[in-house]
Order: sequence, then C-alpha cells, then structure tokens
Amino acid sequence: MTSDPECLMLNISKKCSEIVTNYLNIKHTTDIINDTKLRIKQTLAIFETQILTKWSPFCDHETEKSFLSISYNGGKDSQVLLILYLASIYNKYSHNLKNAKFKKIPAVYLKTYVNFPEVLKFIETSSLEYQQDLYVTKTSNMETALREYLATLKLEHQEETGILLGTRASDAVHYKMATIQPTDKNYPKFIRLQPILEWKLTNIWSFLIFSDEPHCELYDHGYTSLGKPSETVANPWLIDTEDNPNRQNSKVFEIEFAHCKYNKQRYSKCDNGYLPGWYLLEDHKERDGRAHKK
Repeated sequence: MTSDPECLMLNISKKCSEIVTNYLNIKHTTDIINDTKLRIKQTLAIFETQILTKWSPFCDHETEKSFLSISYNGGKDSQVLLILYLASIYNKYSHNLKNAKFKKIPAVYLKTYVNFPEVLKFIETSSLEYQQDLYVTKTSNMETALREYLATLKLEHQEETGILLGTRASDAVHYKMATIQPTDKNYPKFIRLQPILEWKLTNIWSFLIFSDEPHCELYDHGYTSLGKPSETVANPWLIDTEDNPNRQNSKVFEIEFAHCKYNKQRYSKCDNGYLPGWYLLEDHKERDGRAHKK
C-alpha cells in the first residue's frame, strides 16, 4: 500500500473492507461462523441503509447530513465496530478517499477515570492506525464528558449528532436499547447509534481473531470486560486449572479457522495463570471480572 498521507484513510478502510469480505467468504461453516456472518451482514446493512444515509463523518463536505462520530475506548467491542464502520466507509466513499479532505474520522475517548496503561497504549497506537481524529475528554463523569465533547464540535444542531457506540444487548439487560436511540434523562441531546447490539461474545471474538488485528493485550491475560482498574480483574472463570472446562475452548477457534490463515501460536497461549479472554464463550459471565455495584 502507498504511504502517501492523503491515502491513509483509503488504505485502512480498504483493509477493513477486505477483512469483512474475507470473513464472509469463508467456505467451511460452523455455527459460530454462520451466526457471525449473519451479524456482519446485519451491521453492514444498518450502516448502508440507516446510518450513512443520514449521518456522515465527512459532513463538512456533505452539508445535507448530520455529524457522525464514534466512541472508542480500545475495547474489543468498539474495535469490532470500528473495523465494520471503516469497511462501510470504504464501500460508500472509496471513490473520494484519495481526496485530502477525507483524511480522518471523528472519534472520542470518553475518559472518565485513569485507565490501565495497556488500554491507554492500545488506544494511542490503534487510533493512529485506524485514522481517527480522537478527542480525549478531561472530566470524570460520563454526562459531563459527553457535554464537553459535544461542546467542542460547535454544531448548530447538536441534538442531531450521531455517535456510534459499541454497545451489545448483554451490556444492559435492564434497559431496552435500540439501534438508533436518542438520549434521555439528564444526558446531553444526541443520537446513540448502536449497530452491533445483537452481537454475542462468540461473534466478537470470531471476527476479531479472524482479522488477526492487534488488540488490547489485557485480553491475553484473562480479562474479558475492561473497566475502571480498581474495579476490574481477570475473569475468575478463566483461572488456568487442569479441571477448568474452559480450557477445551482452545479448540473452538482452531476448528473454526482450520482452513484459513490462523495464528495458532498467538491465540492458544496461556500465561499469568489465566486462560486468554476469548476462551470464555458465555455472555452472562463476560463481566464477572468487574466489581458489582451495590
């Protein structure tokens, strides 16, 4: 690929599009692969027919559309969303992406606490790789962090701003969520865009492992859900003991990608006394390394 700065957005969006296409073209099937293909197609359709028709990351040059940004925290869900988003950008804008006007996509890291050094390092490196114009908030409360970010945009119709979120249905079991959802309560007014709501943990890891993209290294050490460091530990279901039934899950992705390029050494390693995060397949156990608020 060319190293021309004006082509960086074209290069990374094309790469993401190829990752998506290659996954959809996997010839052999498993239940996880079939289900993940369905989720990918659904998400791409949401971008094509519901999101990129109304919102644009390049709205300065598409004045009839509202501003579009993505919330990025370096976690696995937001990374999968970002790859699918960039693939959708390539599908829609590939003929324009050599233009210097289409350099980076707006993004925000809502930094409401001092994060793990590993997370901060990954956010820094990956935001550069994925061509994000990343704004990092400076306040310690989610509501005020959102207000801070929206204020920096200086938009006339803030309430029409769309922010992509890597939320999955399992993240908020007590709150009804929709793909396109205006904020409520005391939150500043904008539109929540949540195109991977129906993705399961197995879909996330199947796609991310297949992509072979770098991910936050904490997942290598038994973490499955990343939050405030003082309230987050490696998942207890992944303690590496001989009788841990999750050990057999090492075979799941080996079987899945037996006929594809699969980095077995990278994805089968165990260290630090914990199995890797992707050995956990049950959504309801995903957040068991997080402190439960009383």
